[in-house]
Amino acid sequence: MTKWHNHGFKDQAVQKAFNRNGKSVKAIALELNIGYSTLQKWIREYKLVTADKDNQQPQDWSRQQQFQALIDTASMDAEQCSQYCRKKGIFPHHLDEWRDNFILSDKQSTKSNQSDISKLKKENAALQKELRRKEKALAETAALLVLQKKFQALLEEKEE
Repeated sequence: MTKWHNHGFKDQAVQKAFNRNGKSVKAIALELNIGYSTLQKWIREYKLVTADKDNQQPQDWSRQQQFQALIDTASMDAEQCSQYCRKKGIFPHHLDEWRDNFILSDKQSTKSNQSDISKLKKENAALQKELRRKEKALAETAALLVLQKKFQALLEEKEE
């Protein structure tokens, strides 16, 4: 039968396993009245969730983390920057690469924005041209209808 434990109990069990003071994980599982494999699974899950993000490989850093590192080191001198990099597990050249990538992506987005703008301008011009053509056709149709009604009115007058 499966027991459902709340997150608080799981967290306390995992913390107890980490601070076991010489006890085995099996002994702690028996003490808490849970299965040994269950406690091991909870420990694995805890390690996955709380993996230290500062120890990630530089290529695994998200854009937000890269940007935050660039902001953090912007006002630092070379020595402070090196200390920061050692603490985070990166090298100063990673910061330079990330800065260049942000600048390059900004330039590329500007170019793509300009091409998008020119494309939209062309599309707008084509739509305006089509609208003028349709307005002329509509005006011509309206004029023909008016003439047709006048012609019918003249014919009716002659018949009377």
